[in-house]
Amino acid sequence: MMRKLLFIFVLLFLPHFTQAAILYLAPDKGEYHQGDTFIMAIRIDAEGECINAVQADLKFPQEVLSAVDFSQGGSILNFWAAPPVIDENQGLISFSGGSAGGYCGKIPGDPGESNILGKIIFSARGGSAFGGKAKVEFLETSQVLLNDGLGTSAKLSSKGSTLTILPGVSSTPKQEWQEELAKDSTPPEIFKIEINQVSSAFNGKYFIIFFTTDRQTGLDYYEVKEGERDWVKTAGPYVLKDQGLRSIIKVRAVDKAGNHITVEQLPQNKPLPYKYFIAVAVLILIIGGIILFFVRRNRLNHE
Repeated sequence: MMRKLLFIFVLLFLPHFTQAAILYLAPDKGEYHQGDTFIMAIRIDAEGECINAVQADLKFPQEVLSAVDFSQGGSILNFWAAPPVIDENQGLISFSGGSAGGYCGKIPGDPGESNILGKIIFSARGGSAFGGKAKVEFLETSQVLLNDGLGTSAKLSSKGSTLTILPGVSSTPKQEWQEELAKDSTPPEIFKIEINQVSSAFNGKYFIIFFTTDRQTGLDYYEVKEGERDWVKTAGPYVLKDQGLRSIIKVRAVDKAGNHITVEQLPQNKPLPYKYFIAVAVLILIIGGIILFFVRRNRLNHE
């Protein structure tokens, strides 16, 4: 009985510690000149817990820094609910994504830095006489959800980065992103094309879904080609032009360095034989001839 009462007391009166996570930026400080281009990694410390999804919103001083690109290369997030968006006018960066199966922290013995969510590519602004501080910080709207089957919000803390922008242009400008692009010769990973049809989506039309990752500079965009049609750039599910599913479907994934990989899906249905098109053409000619005959006879009757 005493043990039962003690258990109830623990549940009711002792504090419950909320599982936590930390979002932080690397580097957290540094010095740069105008024109320098550098990479800032967005990282997470799961603090021994397993996380399921991350919503990250960041603010940067747009009068001092320009966010020229965002790289998903090496990210622990393997699906993106809201792909990275950069708002240069407001100095905002936001994205949300998840990790299938959950992310439970850096694997012991892993020599890599396996806690990257994404990388921001910044360029220092300003004229030759400008110098100042630049703080990049997480907004309070950022959140981390735990992989507990309930999507519980973790107690979140964050650490920003404070940079010093030095006046003048360096004699040896930093070009970190260009160096990364030059080193990347590996295309995105192989993937599959899936054809789907859902009555509640795209008016019941057939569409394709596809997804891949790039471990270095990150994925840039996809292109889709159906049969002899031109390549079409796309960012997500693609509604097929050929609803008869008689065309070869090709999808090309291109990374930030221009490396690409192309996969294809064979037609679900057999292409119509050329005799079919000949028969249709002959039928059109016959019908046209009959119509022309009656039009001419009608004119003669009225003359």
